[in-house]
Amino acid sequence: MDPFTHHVMQQIDPNVRASLTPAQLSAIKKAVMAGRPMKKHSIDVRTVIPLFFARYYFVLLLGRDRRVSTKRVEEKRRWASSFSGGLMFFILGLSPLILLVLLLSYIFKSILGIDLMPDIHLKDVFTF
Repeated sequence: MDPFTHHVMQQIDPNVRASLTPAQLSAIKKAVMAGRPMKKHSIDVRTVIPLFFARYYFVLLLGRDRRVSTKRVEEKRRWASSFSGGLMFFILGLSPLILLVLLLSYIFKSILGIDLMPDIHLKDVFTF
C-alpha cells in the first residue's frame, strides 16, 4: 500500500475500520488508489522541513496540464490580448495620419479662402 492510501486509511475511525469486511477494505483501497494525486503528476516530491521553531512542508508537482477548461481560458486570454494589442496599434498608427489629413485640409481650405466660421479662426483660438 502506498503512503497516500495508508494515510487515508488511518484517518478512518479504528472501530469503523475493524467493522469493515475484507471486500469493503479492498474496495476502499482501490477507490483511494485510483484518485491518488501522485498518479496524476510526472514528478511528485513532498517533504517536511523541520526547523527548531516550526515545521514547513514542501511540495513540488510537475506534469503536463490536462485540464480542458484551463486551455480554453488561456486561448480566450491570448485572443483578447492580441485583439486589444492590434486595436491599440491600429489606433495609435492611425491617429497621426488623421491629424495630418485634418491639418492639410485646413491649409487647403485657407489657401482657397473658404471660411466656414467667419468670426473664428485657428490662429485666433491659439493666440492669447
